[in-house]
Amino acid sequence: MKRLFVLIFGVTALFLSSCSEQKEEEKVTDEFFKKKQKEVVLPFEQQVVREVEGRLSIPRNEKYTYEVHKAFLNPDNEEDAIITVNRYNFALEEASRSANPAKNAEMGYIGNYNYFIYYDGKLKKFSNPIKVPSSPKAPLKVIFENIQSEVYKDITIEYRIRNSAFRNYYLIANGNIQIMFQWKLFDNVGTAYPEANFITYDKGSMSMFKDILIYTGKIKNYSPIIPDVYTYNPEIEKAGGLQYRFFYDPRSLKYMTRKS
Repeated sequence: MKRLFVLIFGVTALFLSSCSEQKEEEKVTDEFFKKKQKEVVLPFEQQVVREVEGRLSIPRNEKYTYEVHKAFLNPDNEEDAIITVNRYNFALEEASRSANPAKNAEMGYIGNYNYFIYYDGKLKKFSNPIKVPSSPKAPLKVIFENIQSEVYKDITIEYRIRNSAFRNYYLIANGNIQIMFQWKLFDNVGTAYPEANFITYDKGSMSMFKDILIYTGKIKNYSPIIPDVYTYNPEIEKAGGLQYRFFYDPRSLKYMTRKS
C-alpha cells in the first residue's frame, strides 16, 4: 500500500511538473509573439517608405522624393495623410532609353511619374498609388480645402504640364478616392499673353458641397522673363466676370454646370 501511494504521488508530481512546464512554455511563447507583434508596427515614416517602394516597385537604388501632408480628411476625428511621390530620376532614365530623348526633355518628361497615396488614420491603411500624369520636374502640390464641410478637409492637387498648371479635386467615398473636378489655373506663362483663372467658392446650390466659381484671372506683377516655369508660382487675382459656376451632383459624384 505504501509503495502504491509513493507511485501515485510520483505520477501526480510528474503530471503537475509537466503542466507547470507547459504553462511556462506557453507564457514564454505568448510573450514572444506579443513582442513580435510590437516589432511589426514600424514608425510611420518607415511605413510610408515601405508602402511607397512596395506599391510602386521602386528599386532600392532609385533616387526619389516623397512628402507627407497631414490633415483631418473625414469626420472620424483621426488625422489622415496624403503622401506625394515624385520619380524625376526614373523619368530621366526612361527618357534616355526612348527613341527621342531631346523631345522628351522639351516636353518636360510628361508621364506617370507623380503619384499620391491616401492614408486613413483610423483604419491605419494606405491606398493604392493614384497617378497624376504631369511633368516630374515639378512635384505635386497639395492644398487642403473645406469643400463639403467646415469640420474636415478635402484634397486638391496641383500639377504642371510644361508652362501651364492644373488643379484636381478628389473625393473620398467608401474608402476609395476619385476625381470630382479639375480646372486649369494658368497657361502660356513665359509668353507675352498668359492665361489665368481665379477660383473661389460659394454656398452649395444643390448640396452641402460648396459651389466652385471660375472667374477670369490675371497674374499680378507679370513678366514674361521666367527662368524656370516649373518652379514659378504666380499670384492670381480676379480680373473679370464670372465664367462658370459648378455645383456638386450627388448622383454622379462629380461637379456639373448648367447649360447657358
